Amino acid sequence: MTANSRIRPRAKFFFDGDRKFFVKGVTYGPFKPDAGGNTFGEPDQVDADLALMGEAGVNLVRIYHSPPRWFLDRCAASGMRVLVTLPWEKHIEFLRERSTRKQIAENVRASVKRHAGHPAIFGYLVGNEISSTMARWLGTRRVIEFVEELIGIGRGIDPDALFSYATYPPTEYLLPQNADFSCFNVYLHNQRDFEGYLLRLQNLTGEHPLILGEFGMDTIRHSQEEQAEMLGWHVDSVVKCGLAGTILFAWTDEWFTGGQEVMDWAFGIVTRERKPKKAFYTIQEKLGGNNSISPHLPLPKTPFVSVIVCSYNGARTLAACLDSLGKLNYPAYEVILVDDGSTDDTAYVAAQFPSVRYIHQTNHGLSHARNTGAAAAKGEVLAYTDSDCMADADWLYYLIGTLVSGDYAGVGGPNITPLAQNWIQACVAAAPGGPNHVLLTDTVAEHIPGCNMAFYRWAFEGVGGFDPEYRKAGDDVDFCWRIQQAGWVISFSPTAIVWHYRRFTLRAFMKQQDGYGEAESLLRFKHLIFFGPTGTAKWRGQIYGTTRFSWFVNRPVIYHGIFGEGFFQSIYPAPQSDVAAYLSSIEWFALTIFLFGLGIFLPGLRIVPYLMLGGTFCVALSYMVRARIEPKFDTVHARLLVMILAFVQPLVRGFSRYFTWLRFKRTPANVIRKHEHLPERVRSRGSLSRRVFWSDEGRDRHYLLGEMFRLLDEEGWRYSTDSGWNDWDIQIYGNFWWSIALQTVTEDHGRGKCLTRVRLRNRMVITMIIFNLVAISLLIYHQVNLSRVDFWPIVFYGAFLGFLGTRARALKSRVAELVDLAAFRAALQRVSRKGKPVAPTPEPELEIAVNATDPASPQLPADALKE
Repeated sequence: MTANSRIRPRAKFFFDGDRKFFVKGVTYGPFKPDAGGNTFGEPDQVDADLALMGEAGVNLVRIYHSPPRWFLDRCAASGMRVLVTLPWEKHIEFLRERSTRKQIAENVRASVKRHAGHPAIFGYLVGNEISSTMARWLGTRRVIEFVEELIGIGRGIDPDALFSYATYPPTEYLLPQNADFSCFNVYLHNQRDFEGYLLRLQNLTGEHPLILGEFGMDTIRHSQEEQAEMLGWHVDSVVKCGLAGTILFAWTDEWFTGGQEVMDWAFGIVTRERKPKKAFYTIQEKLGGNNSISPHLPLPKTPFVSVIVCSYNGARTLAACLDSLGKLNYPAYEVILVDDGSTDDTAYVAAQFPSVRYIHQTNHGLSHARNTGAAAAKGEVLAYTDSDCMADADWLYYLIGTLVSGDYAGVGGPNITPLAQNWIQACVAAAPGGPNHVLLTDTVAEHIPGCNMAFYRWAFEGVGGFDPEYRKAGDDVDFCWRIQQAGWVISFSPTAIVWHYRRFTLRAFMKQQDGYGEAESLLRFKHLIFFGPTGTAKWRGQIYGTTRFSWFVNRPVIYHGIFGEGFFQSIYPAPQSDVAAYLSSIEWFALTIFLFGLGIFLPGLRIVPYLMLGGTFCVALSYMVRARIEPKFDTVHARLLVMILAFVQPLVRGFSRYFTWLRFKRTPANVIRKHEHLPERVRSRGSLSRRVFWSDEGRDRHYLLGEMFRLLDEEGWRYSTDSGWNDWDIQIYGNFWWSIALQTVTEDHGRGKCLTRVRLRNRMVITMIIFNLVAISLLIYHQVNLSRVDFWPIVFYGAFLGFLGTRARALKSRVAELVDLAAFRAALQRVSRKGKPVAPTPEPELEIAVNATDPASPQLPADALKE
């Protein structure tokens, strides 16, 4: 063991060089001090203990005092790493007096300095289990900031060591943001509850490795068999839930604390005389052996998986992606690369990986590429990632392990940013707007990112695959929502990790946000119920991976229990802030600009836009203050850039939403001006708002709608179809002012006789509303500042309203023609104003009495067939 063999954290795992390092630890001491105050025992006993630990597979000891040099040297010689807990007076009101805080900081500084650079040092815990009542008394935020200060002091002295704080369920909220890993002392003796809590902690700790700092069972109050059984399933659960390791309390029954030797507890896996208990052999079986660096449990099932990578001009990162996929720890999978018409070196890079199935297609967009990969796949499970991602070696192991563990249709995991190459990339990674997962519970997801998702083939085919309308983004959101609307569940695995490069430049970041805005616009028309008035998604679950507004808005809520003494004091992140969403939206910004202009004419309003802009600035400032920027790039100008990005990002995204609407939700003028050539007997007269059609052959409204869709597609109309949340069947987009909502209903009159009614309604679009609000505001201002009424502006505005009326009627008339032609194609007979079905053949019309229907059909009122 050398100074160069220090352990490094990467996302949810530790690494020793290129290999994962799984913490298999035990607590050691303290023992009764000798005459010199040494609490680590005799050197010979330490050597014997270290040798026995090695036989059990232990690779780390956690100690509770700063050790002497000889102890670290012996640990290094035996290959044992040391996690040092730095003690201080946490039971007193330690933040009240400056001298107390200074003394604690000095103790930490001296301890770390004494052992800086020693190869045996794994890391330091700068505190252990501050009581919940003391944390509540002092203030959670102040305590966290003090712990972060201690970590900063230690890291400044020994930057290669790892630093954290050991918390426990009563203070699960004490999570320093600058810690290298998260450490929890957890004593839960029910396996199901234990695993559920571990999954909660995995999500709570974000991108940090999670280890358990203490876990054990007393063999005075329980038998050795119970201890062995519990520690056995404990290790299995830790591995299953993807933790980075565990530390058992304790190595031996010998224990000295509080000025006396403890005799009525026996948590050790060996006795005071160092005789192994039954738990020792269980631990040896679970953690020993040659393959114990990162232990794995056998999966109950290993279905064949098709890993599908879609790429468009992604050659820059493609080689790293395919290389990582070739090293997965999973027995049965294939890799398929779908090249969506790339013009770079994608084909050349793919040729370097002969085991990868390469498919080239012309550029049709991301969703089409995903469907192409699925059509070529052989697997029972379809797993997706992107060409700018690198998969962790255990990606499929954890992904499939979670998928087969319950009644799930799909599964996803987190996408984590690799280390930035420059300060611009570090700021982009810290800015809002990146792809994140949304969780409904600790195990069930509402949304999983498209770069880290897997679904059973039956679920993929059940919802019809990905919607090709989404060419750049939004396909994963739409797919997840359709899966859930079908009644299926998506699970989440916090350790099924892919490394996802964020955009390398500011231009690329803005282009990404532009694509997200376009996707939101398309999603909103298909899933209207999931969107708020500003056009942003309203998630039911919790968005993970985003900066928390603990300084301005969205402060998390902590349940302390009665009198602050709850055993499990949970932290609950606040939901998305509607206030923050409004203050940073493009609609708010546009209103601010409008009021700035209005303030030129109305001096009393001039303060209002400044206050509004101040609110927007506060939201951006909150991101700046709480952004997680890589330490080596965390400078003043980096945080200022994050603030600018936080200000600009929602504007770019919002502008793209509206621009997409104007571009895709508007039918070209030449299509609207065109008229249908209908036979005179087919053309309806009278009201444009209603149409009525008759069929003697059981042809209901679905025949009509089918022909409508064909006509709209043939002629190039823009339209949306009812997604289940609307009161219309088709919304047909016209010009900048109007759209048409088409609604149908069929009356069943028995024996195949059907009466289908069609209703057309004009709907104002947002551009019309905005234009009229501006016009009315200017008109009112103009009139208020005159001593007499000026009729000319009113006349001009009235003429404009008349123009809007003619545009509305022209659009409705054009859509009515489409309805008549669709009905003609569907072999439906137009019903005249007198209740006469108009036959589509040249034969003379037969007048049908309104109530002359089959005796089995209901009697209709005389006006039932009137338009």
